[in-house]
Amino acid sequence: MAASTAFAAVSHEREKEVTDAAVVIVRGSADAMEQVLGKAKVKFALVSPEELADLPLHSKQVVMVNCTGQMSDAARARLKRFVTAGGFLYTTDHAVKYVIEDIFPNTLAFTGQSSTQEVVPVKVAGTDEDRGLLSALGGNAKEFWQVASGGMPVKVLDPKRVKVLMSSDIVEKKYGSGVIAARFRWEDGQVIHVTGHFFTQPGQTPQQIAESGGRVFEQLSENVVKAKQADGARIDSLYGSTNKREVQLQAQPISSAPAAPTRVAPMKPGEKLKVIEKQGDFSRVRDTQGNEGWVPTDAL
Repeated sequence: MAASTAFAAVSHEREKEVTDAAVVIVRGSADAMEQVLGKAKVKFALVSPEELADLPLHSKQVVMVNCTGQMSDAARARLKRFVTAGGFLYTTDHAVKYVIEDIFPNTLAFTGQSSTQEVVPVKVAGTDEDRGLLSALGGNAKEFWQVASGGMPVKVLDPKRVKVLMSSDIVEKKYGSGVIAARFRWEDGQVIHVTGHFFTQPGQTPQQIAESGGRVFEQLSENVVKAKQADGARIDSLYGSTNKREVQLQAQPISSAPAAPTRVAPMKPGEKLKVIEKQGDFSRVRDTQGNEGWVPTDAL
């Protein structure tokens, strides 16, 4: 995918690094998902929350947000556009408050009662649709998860939209909700959220990792990446249109409309687009970075 010129604040080298990465990890103060992917030998770009608003994230990527997930309004808006365009967002613990509640309303929320640290047995649920995310989890194996000290247990606000992947009876008894991991779709993308942090320490044996809950976190994280890799054909189908000539995204379906606020630079010929609706001589489109606006239909 060609790098976009819509992100002038990012150097060409940094833009290429982020665009080429299968996974983009946002640094946090209480988590280190980069350790999981480093062990799995997955190519990723490590970025700061301050950079996020200007990054050329695209629909075939996974963005992982380490706890705490605190970031600017512009960064949160960037994540929402990313998911809307088909990206997978993977978040941990405090991100339910600092990311999910704000930009994905009526999905998941903090229960209001902080957790204490303990390792608990978990039940692996999900449907056939979740088979990829839950690969190599559950079955006859006993699975464990570590709940974080000062963590934010979550509750489901919309059971029709949000699917619980893993739960704990112990956590439910203590905090009113037993959700350990859940997912929901948002427009063309998906959000996966887990309680707790990545905490496996160097030098632990496989048995120690499993008993501390680290194995489940590692496996789920790898599954998220693999599920996104298998999602490419769906994205190609959704974003199967292209523009024949250079064209500017417009805020309204009229010739004199200003540029759409999320994309200042014109689209170069051949960019992948999804046609959302048509009105008169104009079509409302979305690019693979989540920018939306109107273009003349004859430009497609």
